[in-house]
Amino acid sequence: MKILHTITGLGINSGGPTTCTYNLIKGLNREGMSADILTLHSSEKKLIANDSFIYSVPSPNNGKLVYSSDFRKFLTQNNNYLLYHINAIWQYPSHCTAKFARDTKKPYLITPHGMLYPQALKYSKWVKKFFFYLWFKKDLENATCLHVTSKQEMYFLREMGFKNPIALIPNPIVFSEKPVLGKENKQQIGFIGRFHLIKNIESLIEAFKRVNNNKYSLVIIGSGDSMYEKLLREKSSGFDNIFFRGFLDGKEKEDAFRDLSYLVLPSHSENFGMVVPEALMEGIPVIASKGTPWEELNTHNCGWWVDNDVDTLAETIEIALNTPEEKRQDMGRNGQKFVIENYSVEVVTKKMIRLYEWILNGSEKPEFVFYI
Repeated sequence: MKILHTITGLGINSGGPTTCTYNLIKGLNREGMSADILTLHSSEKKLIANDSFIYSVPSPNNGKLVYSSDFRKFLTQNNNYLLYHINAIWQYPSHCTAKFARDTKKPYLITPHGMLYPQALKYSKWVKKFFFYLWFKKDLENATCLHVTSKQEMYFLREMGFKNPIALIPNPIVFSEKPVLGKENKQQIGFIGRFHLIKNIESLIEAFKRVNNNKYSLVIIGSGDSMYEKLLREKSSGFDNIFFRGFLDGKEKEDAFRDLSYLVLPSHSENFGMVVPEALMEGIPVIASKGTPWEELNTHNCGWWVDNDVDTLAETIEIALNTPEEKRQDMGRNGQKFVIENYSVEVVTKKMIRLYEWILNGSEKPEFVFYI
């Protein structure tokens, strides 16, 4: 079974879709599948890895659409794949893959990675609407299957009128070993992620300022929109317990995670939020907004799933900071158990293989595939 994943960018700081796509493909190959990935690459940006299953063609400098004749050329010259799995939409490589699959009568899947959420569609609204009706509506409607990572995303796709089978499979989480719990409370809460208005980091800063607990620090880790970062720094001015660490990766990011007592993800919209299971795996309780698909934080008693207005965030942060240490560590153990049982690379990879076998071989429909 030879599968090709495609994604526009696989840069080291490209965000969640890059990480989860790479982890999935690595897991597929570990399970004995032949799975490759095709991406665009510029000399200025470092790829997430250099595995032999990663193929890249030069990235053109032609705006947000990222038209690439080299991308189409690779697909044409390497046409022995049985199935194509498209990651993300709104750019030429995604459309190019879908059209090539249709032209060669090969099945294809699309994983939108949250890019069809109502909140996400508000950004560059008219450009997205134009290309939706020009290309992407047809690409999505003709996909053999759509893949989502949460029930919420599946509901949005159904509301948009898509009648394809939809596979509900979460993103995979990599962990080399179980962290030791019972570690010292470093009295830090933090945000880790991309700087964008949709992340609502300014509300987290305002909420933390209201709590005014001088024992704790707020650590903001990430990079992105420079104007938005300027706004965040201005809102933090005068508070010596709010710190900006910039973009971190590898061991630096792992160490930063392990210094946190709580993670906060206050986004207006989030398809998955990779930092949530990553934090839970480290035994860190999480406060996540209802713009994220993490209701399990409540049901598994490993955090709080709440509204993301400043008042609610401040109230929840206050509750978290006043939680007895024994209970905080119990929540950490609950979160770790939850992630291991549901989001490990092994669990997710086996589900994806079952999905591919169902599509290619007509095997029994998996229980995580839903019809309208």
